[in-house]
Amino acid sequence: MSRRVLTVAAIIVAVAVISAYYLIGPDTGVYPRCMFRQLTGLDCPGCGSQRAIHALLHGRIAEAWGYNALLLIELPLIGLLLIARAIQPRHPRLNALLNSRTVILLLLATILLWTVVRNLV
Repeated sequence: MSRRVLTVAAIIVAVAVISAYYLIGPDTGVYPRCMFRQLTGLDCPGCGSQRAIHALLHGRIAEAWGYNALLLIELPLIGLLLIARAIQPRHPRLNALLNSRTVILLLLATILLWTVVRNLV
């Protein structure tokens, strides 16, 4: 497939997902439940993300923070990773830095720490 077709397909999927999250609330039962939480009774690092995204799309930032603060903190990083990937041919060092072992281990440690803290508090 050409790059143009993949780009158009990605845009269509993104619009569909954003529309679904904007129009259909997470309380409707349409979205999947967290298997980790159902099995253990504990919150996984992503628990609350669906509600947080729904709240963000409705402009309720404080509410989104309450559902999953880590998601809000990592959204800019996700954006930076996407930009670095897009400009990789011109700026390969940025992409290499963001995908380095150190950064990946730091993110993993942050996610593990978040999981422990949110279940203790």
